[in-house]
Amino acid sequence: MNYFWLNCIFLAAVLLLALPVMAQIKWRAIAYATAALLAITAIFDNVIIGLGIVAYDPALISGIKVGLAPIEDFAYSLAAPLLITVILEYTKVLKWKR
Repeated sequence: MNYFWLNCIFLAAVLLLALPVMAQIKWRAIAYATAALLAITAIFDNVIIGLGIVAYDPALISGIKVGLAPIEDFAYSLAAPLLITVILEYTKVLKWKR
């Protein structure tokens, strides 16, 4: 399995989790958070790949890159803001006791 298919599975799972709470999600906030996270990921990933800290097997990536970073590396930046929001929406229905 390559990184593309692994990312597809992960992103599909996040979207499935989001379906029940789609109406409650603040999409503009998600968009801003995603844009910021993608920018930070692009900078940080290019630095760590450029320094040789991280390397990717060319057989496991598509070859599409943003600078030095493979496009597959951005999937988690796409998913994180939505996943965090979905988790927060699900926990609103829980009764927390202190």
